[in-house]
Amino acid sequence: MRPSPSEPGAERAPSARGRARGRREPGPSAPVPGAAGPGQSGPGGPAPSGRASRHRYLAALVLDGRAAAEVDGLRRALRPSLVDRVPPHITLLAPVNVRDDAAESALALLRRAAAASRPIAVELGPVATFLPRSPVLYLRVSGDVDELEALRARLAAGPLAPPQGREPRAFVPHVTLTNRAEHAAAATLTEALSGFRLPVSFTRLTLLEQDVAAEGHPWNEIADAALGTPAVVGRGGLDVELSVSGRLDPSVARWATGASDADAREAYGPSWSPDAPFAVVARHRGELLGVATGEVRGDCCELRRLIVAPEHRRAGVGSHLLRFVERLAAERGCERVRLRTIAAGPAEGFYTRRGYAVLATLPRWRGGLDFAVMERKLPGSRGAGAPVTGTT
Repeated sequence: MRPSPSEPGAERAPSARGRARGRREPGPSAPVPGAAGPGQSGPGGPAPSGRASRHRYLAALVLDGRAAAEVDGLRRALRPSLVDRVPPHITLLAPVNVRDDAAESALALLRRAAAASRPIAVELGPVATFLPRSPVLYLRVSGDVDELEALRARLAAGPLAPPQGREPRAFVPHVTLTNRAEHAAAATLTEALSGFRLPVSFTRLTLLEQDVAAEGHPWNEIADAALGTPAVVGRGGLDVELSVSGRLDPSVARWATGASDADAREAYGPSWSPDAPFAVVARHRGELLGVATGEVRGDCCELRRLIVAPEHRRAGVGSHLLRFVERLAAERGCERVRLRTIAAGPAEGFYTRRGYAVLATLPRWRGGLDFAVMERKLPGSRGAGAPVTGTT
C-alpha cells in the first residue's frame, strides 16, 4: 500500500494527459490521489453536479483556539485561499459523497465512533512534503497515532466508507499547509520550519460538508461529537444519554426548530410567526464597511450585531446601518427595535443619541461586564418609510 495525502486540497499535480484534455488546475474540489475520475463519486473527486440529493462529507479532527491560529498563520503565508476554504484539520477518511437518505446514518455513525473513542493528544510538526508524488506541504502528526487509527477504523463503515474498488492506501495523519508547493521552495521551507512543534489535544470529532455552490467550494463544519462515553443519568427509570457538541447537527436542528415553533404557536396563538433573520451589509465600491444582523420577532426587531470596520468608524456608516435596520423593521411590521450593549460604554452613548433608552441592566452579562438592554419605539409600523428590498 502507498501512503496517501487524503486531504481536501491535498491533490496531485495534473498529468500531461490530463492537461491535454483541458482539466482545470487542482483545487479544493479537484481529485486527490486515488480518487475516482470526473463524474464519479469516489473520495476526493468533484462533487456530482445537479445532484442535490447528495452531500459531500469529510470526517476530521479540526484544530481550534490557539493551535488553529498558529497553523493558519503558516497556511496564510503559504496559500491564503486555503484558509478560507477549509479549517486546519487531520483528515480521518477521504471525502465521500453520501446520499440524502443516508445523511442521518452518517451522523449516527459519527456519534458512535466518537463515543467509543477518547480524547487524542498529538504533536504537530515538523514540516514535511509529499513531493515529488504530490505538491503538498504538511505538518507531521506524532503521539497517539494508534487512537487515530482506531477512530478512523470505526468511521470506515456504512455511508462514510470508501467506495468499493478504491485502492487501499496507508494512513498518513497530517495537517495540510499548502497543496501547491514548488520543488525548490519545499526544500527550503522544510529546512526553515524543521523546528516547528505544536502539542494539540483533540476532544471532538467533526463532520464537514463541502458547499459546492459557493465560490471556492468551501468545507463547513456541520456536526461534531465529543470523544468519549456520553453521560447517562436516570438509571433505573428512563435512561437519558447526555452529550455536548459545539452545534446541533442538521437533523437535531430541524427537530428543535419544529418543536419550538409548535410550542410557540400553542403559547401565542394563530397570529404567531417564526423569527425572520436578516443581514444588512454596507460596502463602498466592493469594500466591506460594516454589517448589521438580527431577526424580526413578532412586533419586535432584535438587533444582534452592528459592527463597522475600524478604519471607517466615525464616518456615518454605523448610523446608516442602524437607520436601514429601523426602516426594515418598520416595513416588516415591528413597533420597536431592541438590542444589548456594554453598559456605560461608547456604544450605549451611540444608541442613546439616536433615540434608544435603557430598559434594564444585566449584571456581569459577559466577560464580567454589565450590559444594557436598550430599545427605541419606531414612529410607524408596516409601510413606514421607503420600501426596503435589499442590503447596501
